[in-house]
Amino acid sequence: MPMTRLTRPISIAALVLTSLCMSAQAQPVESRDLERLTSESFEDIKVARSDIMAAIDDPNMATSERLAASAQLIEPLTGMIGSEDELKIVNALMIAGSIVTPEAVALIESSYQDSNPGVRYAALKALRSTFEILGNQRTPSIDTREINRQIETVADMLRNDSDTFVAEGAARALIAAAKMRDTRLSASAELAFGELAAATSTRLTSIDSTPEDKQVGVVRIAMMSNFELGRILQSGPNKPGRDAIRTAAGLAGDSLAHAYDEFEAAKRKIASISENDAEMLAQLVGASENLVYSSQTALGQDPTRAALRGAFESGNDRDFNRAILTLIGGSGVLVQAPFSLESDRFVTSGG
Repeated sequence: MPMTRLTRPISIAALVLTSLCMSAQAQPVESRDLERLTSESFEDIKVARSDIMAAIDDPNMATSERLAASAQLIEPLTGMIGSEDELKIVNALMIAGSIVTPEAVALIESSYQDSNPGVRYAALKALRSTFEILGNQRTPSIDTREINRQIETVADMLRNDSDTFVAEGAARALIAAAKMRDTRLSASAELAFGELAAATSTRLTSIDSTPEDKQVGVVRIAMMSNFELGRILQSGPNKPGRDAIRTAAGLAGDSLAHAYDEFEAAKRKIASISENDAEMLAQLVGASENLVYSSQTALGQDPTRAALRGAFESGNDRDFNRAILTLIGGSGVLVQAPFSLESDRFVTSGG
């Protein structure tokens, strides 16, 4: 209807009424908690953080309310993150992780390159919370292009961050992204699945460039990634595509190859491996073996049961050597179809 002198006052009145109604609505974050965020008292900040996160970390929160909370919080959180107080920064990042808006993600990303590893880890933990909420929302509150960009950025941190603790935080964030349940985000979840596998492989195969006292952290990341990727294939809400599954199988093979290198360094005597290293390697072998089987099943094959972890834990050198080459040797499972990975990727001699 064209606007006349009569309808113009009515339209203006309607806009004013709408504005007044929106102003009258209860804001998601209470003003007292906003004030507490600017306090110099850490107890006040903790109380505010608890109250705010209780109000906003529900995946069913309406997008309009989430945007309103973001508008309330971005300015005080920006001030906290810009301070030199690590406690303020970490608490701000925790809150930002539950907001789940592009502005909040940008705030999280601003700490990825912080010189303090604790702050970088806190940023990745915040992003993990964002992915966890995103995967269960009724309507995703962040565009998939931004989600994918974050996944790729975090995968780069998993590959390259100088601190293995931070790299583990990156892996955990990717795991959360790979588990997103919303079918509208299935392509992003698949991207995270493949990036987790590929980045962990890179980190593990370059383990010699990591200081010796930090190498256990790399092995722990590989163990965790193998385990979680296997779980996703077994019971995840969205099945990844063939290429992503092959990438995951490649990580399993690289992990088994690392265990085999340690076995050979011990002159093929499991008993010669230190107790602590043997315990970690047993877990790595078990998670990797299971990922191979899960990958076979996902690609329509009957799994090749090699009883690899059992042979390792029992100290049976001969059975372990035979079983591991069944999977990663020159004619092993991972070299043949449907995986068709490079014949010398895992065992240079060809097994």
